[in-house]
Amino acid sequence: MKTILKSLIIATFFVALAGTSYAQKAATAPATAEILQDLTINLDGTLNSINFGRVSATTPGAVVLDANNAADNVNTGSVTNVAQFNLSGANGPVSIFYDPTVNLSDGGGNSIVVTTEVIGNPIITNRASATPVASGSTVNLALNVFYLWIGGSFPALTNQVTGTYSGTFNISAEYN
Repeated sequence: MKTILKSLIIATFFVALAGTSYAQKAATAPATAEILQDLTINLDGTLNSINFGRVSATTPGAVVLDANNAADNVNTGSVTNVAQFNLSGANGPVSIFYDPTVNLSDGGGNSIVVTTEVIGNPIITNRASATPVASGSTVNLALNVFYLWIGGSFPALTNQVTGTYSGTFNISAEYN
């Protein structure tokens, strides 16, 4: 009798387990992916550096390398250059990320902090009317391209140690 009772309890347990498996439900979700052409960002062959020119160690005001128009530069040397990046890929939204400041160093412990200015436009000839592009913002590629120009500024120099100061500006882009 005990054996039969144990067998019945065990059988009831397994039937109850089997009954709970019928309570399970399933669902599905569609999965998609849009494969786009490779997104590239390249430094232009001519406008390939951010160059404030030759500046006095005692420049009394801020030094401004205007990204839109060289005629609007302030306290820069006579030979200056903005950097241009050519962004190409599939039409549509792309996020831009870059360094808001760049540390220029003379290698001897002296530095100048540059606040970067980034502007952009989908037409290369529209640099003068390009608009500001904030880091982390979205731009739209049109005709598979977008152009970015980088200038910047740094505060007045007060007996800055003389020498050549250099640093690196970093920029990246990713599809949204």
